[in-house]
Amino acid sequence: MKHRILTVDLSSGKHDFQDVPLNLTKRYLGGRGLNAKLLFDGTSRKTDPLGPDNLLVIGAGLLTGTAIPSSSRFTISAKSPLTGGLGDGNSGGFFGPEMRFAGIGHIVIQGKAEKPVYLFMHDDSVEIRECDEIWGTSVREADGMIRKALGTDDVQILLIGPAGEKSSLVASVMNNLSRAAARGGMGAVMGSKNLKAVVVKGSRGTYVRDWGEILSLLKEIQAVLQADPWFHMFSNAGTTGLTENYNRLGVMPIRNFQEAFLEEVGPISSTEFLGRYARKRKSCFHCMIQCSHYYSAGEGDGEEGAEYESIVALGPRCGNFDLKAILQANAICNRLGLDTIGAGDAIGFLMECFQRGLITSRDADGLDLSWGNGETIAKLLRKIAFREGIGDLLADGSARAATQIGPEAERLAMHVKGQAIIASDPRGLKAWGLGYAVSSRGACHLRALPTAEYSATPEMAKRLWGTEEAADRFATAGKGRLVKWCEDVRVLSDALGLCRFITRTTFVFPEQLARLIPLVMPLELTPGELSEAGERINNLERLFNVREGFSRKNDSLPERFLKEPLSKGPSKGSVVDLEPMIDEYYEARSWDLQTGHPTAEKLIDLDLGEEMRSLSLYKT
Repeated sequence: MKHRILTVDLSSGKHDFQDVPLNLTKRYLGGRGLNAKLLFDGTSRKTDPLGPDNLLVIGAGLLTGTAIPSSSRFTISAKSPLTGGLGDGNSGGFFGPEMRFAGIGHIVIQGKAEKPVYLFMHDDSVEIRECDEIWGTSVREADGMIRKALGTDDVQILLIGPAGEKSSLVASVMNNLSRAAARGGMGAVMGSKNLKAVVVKGSRGTYVRDWGEILSLLKEIQAVLQADPWFHMFSNAGTTGLTENYNRLGVMPIRNFQEAFLEEVGPISSTEFLGRYARKRKSCFHCMIQCSHYYSAGEGDGEEGAEYESIVALGPRCGNFDLKAILQANAICNRLGLDTIGAGDAIGFLMECFQRGLITSRDADGLDLSWGNGETIAKLLRKIAFREGIGDLLADGSARAATQIGPEAERLAMHVKGQAIIASDPRGLKAWGLGYAVSSRGACHLRALPTAEYSATPEMAKRLWGTEEAADRFATAGKGRLVKWCEDVRVLSDALGLCRFITRTTFVFPEQLARLIPLVMPLELTPGELSEAGERINNLERLFNVREGFSRKNDSLPERFLKEPLSKGPSKGSVVDLEPMIDEYYEARSWDLQTGHPTAEKLIDLDLGEEMRSLSLYKT
C-alpha cells in the first residue's frame, strides 16, 4: 500500500508526489499527526491564515481505508484564521478511504488559483480544473455539477459552500454532502485559495497481512462493543442520544450557557427525533456502529446527520426547542457549509446581547432577536454564510463580534482562543473545562474527550491518574493527569484515522492499538513507540501555538464558568476552579508553570530538538 504526499501549488499549477519516509511515519503516524509536522515546517509566524502562503493539509489516518473497523477518518489542517494558531477539522464518511485507494496519504495545497478551481485526482493523475460556473453554488448543487462534469458518481468529493467562498471564519469543509470537517475556519482557508472542491477516485487496494487474523479481530471487537451500553445508544440513536444524557448531568447549554438543565427534554430528545424525523440509518466506511441517520424535516429532506452538537447549538443554546426548526437549520448549515457549533454560538451570543440591551433589532437588520425564534435563526445562518448585514459581523465568530460591540459583550462570548465552546457546560464536567482551556485548536472536547471523568471506576482513576477523585466530575484533583493521559491516547485515533466511538470503547490503550497496525500495514510499532508518538504530536501542536505567541494566559475559560454558579439541575452551584487543574496538567506534561511552554528537556526527550531550535525563544 502506497503512502505518499501529494503537493499541489495552485499558483503555478504544478504538483509532485513524494513517498513518506519511514522515520516520519514512526514519529507522527498519519492524519492529524503528520499534518501537524507538515504544517509546522511549511508555515511561520508571518504566515497570513487567509494568504496564499498558508498550507491546507488533508491527511488520511495511517489506518484509514483498511480492514480495521471504523477506519474512515481524515483531518484537514491549516493555520487557523479563527484562532491564529493551529487549526484543523476532522471528518468521517468515505473521502479519506478513497484517498488511500488512490495511494495518497496526505495532500498539501499551497498558493492561490487565479480563478475558481477544483482538484481532480485519479491515482497518479492530478488535474486542476477551472469551475467558474460552480463557484457560488451550495454544497449539494456543486456536488451534483462536478459529478455531471466528470460523467461519473464513482468519486468522493470534498468541497465548500458559499460560507467558505466568503471567508466566513465559521465555514466548514463538507464531504458526502452532510459530513463536516467544521472547526477552525478550514472552509475559509479553502475559499481563500479559490478552491471549491477536491475530488478523488482510487483504484488501488489496501494491504492485509492475514485475513484469518483480521476476522478474528473483528469478532473480538464486536463482542466488546455488544457488551457496552454506549455502543447500543450510539448505534440506535447516534449522538442525539446524548441530549438526554447530558441534560441528566445538568450540563446542556441553554440560552448561551445561562442555564444547563431542562425540566422537560422530550421535545428535542432522541426519542422525538427517531420517532418523527429519522428515516434510515447511515454508516461511514466499514463501521459497525452506524451512528448516523437520514432524516426528513421539510427543508431537511434527505439530509444526513442531526448530531447532538448541532441540535443543541441551533436549539437550546439559542433558546429554540422546536426540533423541526432545529433540523431545518442544520440542513441550511450543511448546504451553505457552516460549522453548526460556531454559527449557533454566534447566534446565541447575539440573542443574549439583545436580551441585555447591548444591541437592538435595528442593529440586526430589523430581525426579531428574541430567544427561540426559529425563523430568525434560519435567516441569520444565511446572512452569516453570505456575509450580509449583521451576518458579516457574526461570520467571524462570537469572540470577534464581541470586540466590535463592546466590553460588556466580551464576557458573553463563550469561546477559548476564538473557538466556540461545544455543548457541554464545564461547570458540571471539570476535566472537560480543562480540556477546552488547554486544547491546541481552542475549545475542543475531542482533543481530550475525558469521558472517564463520569464513567471510570475510582479504582481505575487511582491506578491511572493517582487519585480516586479523578473519577468525580465535580472534583479538580487528578484532572490535569487525566486530561494529559486522554489527549495522548485520543490523538492516536486522529493519527490512525479511527473513529472516537470505537476507540473510546474498545481499543483505548496503546497496547491494543499497536496490535492493529501490522495487520494492515507492513510496519510494526511497540506500544511504547505509539505512546511516545501521541505525546510528541501534542507537544508539536503546542510548539506551533507557542510560535504564534500563545502562552498560559490563553489557556482560560469565559468568566461565566469561573464565577457564575449554575442555578438549577444536577450541577447546581458549580463553577470551575481552573488554575489548580492547569498547574497539575503542566506538571504532568513537563511544561513551564509560568508560561505554559514545553521545557527544552521535554522537547529534546521527544526528539523535537530541531523544531525547538527553530523558535527564537528557545535559543540561548
